[in-house]
Amino acid sequence: MHTYNTADLPEVDAPTLQSSAMVLRLSISMYTGRKSDKKTQRQVITQKGATNKGAASVYKSLFAGDDDLEAINTLQARARREIAAVTLPWSDSGERLVSTRNFFEVSKALSSLRDEFDQTVALFVRNYAVKVGNAAFVLGDLFDRTEYPDPSEITHKFSFNYSFEPVPSQNDFRVDLSNETVQVLREHYQKAASDRLKVAVGEVWSRVIEETTRLRDKMVVPEHGTRPRIHASTFEGFKSLIDSLGALNITNDPQLEHTRVQLKNAVDAVDIDSLRESDNVRNAVREQMQSVLDRFN
Repeated sequence: MHTYNTADLPEVDAPTLQSSAMVLRLSISMYTGRKSDKKTQRQVITQKGATNKGAASVYKSLFAGDDDLEAINTLQARARREIAAVTLPWSDSGERLVSTRNFFEVSKALSSLRDEFDQTVALFVRNYAVKVGNAAFVLGDLFDRTEYPDPSEITHKFSFNYSFEPVPSQNDFRVDLSNETVQVLREHYQKAASDRLKVAVGEVWSRVIEETTRLRDKMVVPEHGTRPRIHASTFEGFKSLIDSLGALNITNDPQLEHTRVQLKNAVDAVDIDSLRESDNVRNAVREQMQSVLDRFN
């Protein structure tokens, strides 16, 4: 991914985030069914003539090939991708920054994803006993019934939880601290919040630059040979990114808004069929994409 240089971004006063964004805490717990197999590990090491027990590691999938468990895993990965697309990074612990302008859309998406997650988990749990029985045939000598959680415990191996919290204020410190200590903490928070915000804003620009570059390259009209194929998903994904920029522009950056409008005008004027069929349309869109990218060179 292209990294946007945030060195020239203006210093942002942390308390202004109180009215423009919230912090999202998203936690998705999974039961993977993956288990270390020490017995088979020792056998492999012995058979291969290795002299150190750490020469190999063996893991087995207790529910190998189970479609329901795979569906849960696929869903949690999709949920993280979809939420990441409409939020910004905030902390190393995985918290995300949600624009207040986009709060209801994000909240609605999370609620829908959690419902889908719970339903998918319920299907796996409902057939859990049968699945354990099937695993005995699938795994053969690798099967060990003691490695499988009790049916009463399996539901609690999965969870989909989230909460929204205010962005912490630089004034959120203990009142019994000395004035000097409080001032140091405030200054520390102010810098940390400003640095975090710069990372978040930088990611927005990185997304814009990366996707604009990708679409520009698809617009190439070669003198000879086949034109790059433009997939509908690529074009619609780019339009979705542009649509999300208004909400992701937490700092009300006029440059980002100008870029959003320019890109939106460029793609709203065309459709996927004209892009595939007309060299003139492709060239016009490519020029618009390049015009945006030229500002970052």
